Amino acid sequence: MHVRNATPDFMTTANAFETDVGHFWGLLHTRDYMRARSALTRLLTELNTLDSVREAYDHMMDLMKLSRSDNLGMRRLAPTIMLRLDRDQECYDFIKWWATCDPDGHYDWGDMSLPYLSINDADVLEKPDHLSEDEYPSFDHLVAILLLKLKLLVDIRNLKVARKIFLHKNLIQDLHESIELYVVRSPLSRLFQKLSNGDLVRTETKLRMHVTTLGVKIMEKNTHFMFHLFEPDEALSEHPEYSSDGSWEESVLAVQQSYAAFWEMQGVLELLDEARACGARDSEEEIEGMMKGPVFLSDPIGRNRTPEEFLAAVSVNRSFGYIDDAIANASYLGPWSERPSEQEFHKNREACSDSDADTTDDDDYDEGNEFNNEDEE
Repeated sequence: MHVRNATPDFMTTANAFETDVGHFWGLLHTRDYMRARSALTRLLTELNTLDSVREAYDHMMDLMKLSRSDNLGMRRLAPTIMLRLDRDQECYDFIKWWATCDPDGHYDWGDMSLPYLSINDADVLEKPDHLSEDEYPSFDHLVAILLLKLKLLVDIRNLKVARKIFLHKNLIQDLHESIELYVVRSPLSRLFQKLSNGDLVRTETKLRMHVTTLGVKIMEKNTHFMFHLFEPDEALSEHPEYSSDGSWEESVLAVQQSYAAFWEMQGVLELLDEARACGARDSEEEIEGMMKGPVFLSDPIGRNRTPEEFLAAVSVNRSFGYIDDAIANASYLGPWSERPSEQEFHKNREACSDSDADTTDDDDYDEGNEFNNEDEE
């Protein structure tokens, strides 16, 4: 009411909704209104119902329309809300626009004639260079793109598993497409149904590379985030008011803004957990040696960890190096004790044993030669 029917003066317009859309934050009498809608938006996201998330999304987009410069930070919250509503293409276009809209720092946020959120139907399967190579990409946007790529990976896994089952079951061909519609979550994944098995595997490989790239970038930018994502209770109960790049507070806020989306994407957290478990399996025998190393001994906090705690930390740090193993395991339908990661583990162990045996044989041979040479002397 105070914005739509304001008493005009040299600083106040009579109805800002008619004359100042896009400039609201620049008008002092609209700021209380903007703050109130922002607070409502955040409360709606916390209710975690479909209707509340939809309403929150509408408020976010409207607030950014009213104030293009987005002084209230709605652009940080919007992508994961879009993913929760399966607006996956819109999410990717949104993030790409914000990442590329102002490359030289000269975009005029007050010029309503300039393009705004103008990217449409960008290629979701393209390399995430506009994020991973940017010196200062939005951390929240990095997390959202990672989640989107993981969401697509899980859908491909489900399609691969469904097709494996089709081969062993006498199902009518016409049922295959109908069943495949039910095993994918993202609207974008419906395009994958038209792919041959070979093309589906190639698309999966591309996405796996993207996930690894984004995951490494996320861990470089904030060393706390993945730990909080795997163990979210502490982060979800904190209330930081401010944060800085790479800080514990930034990680807490990012988890609070994205965890519901991760949790709702069935299979995503399980995939990350499996990658972490594969990393732990491969790292078990290294822990004792690592705990005697200079890096561990120079860390006053690390020195107080038990081997089990240190292994847990190492497995989190190495998790994105084991995404391939996790995907292979997730698509495997045989006995769990024979899953691909387990086969690879035993294969590597046998190779190491053979290598050690060869080294021992060589040492014995050299020592024998030296002994014989001494005899000859």
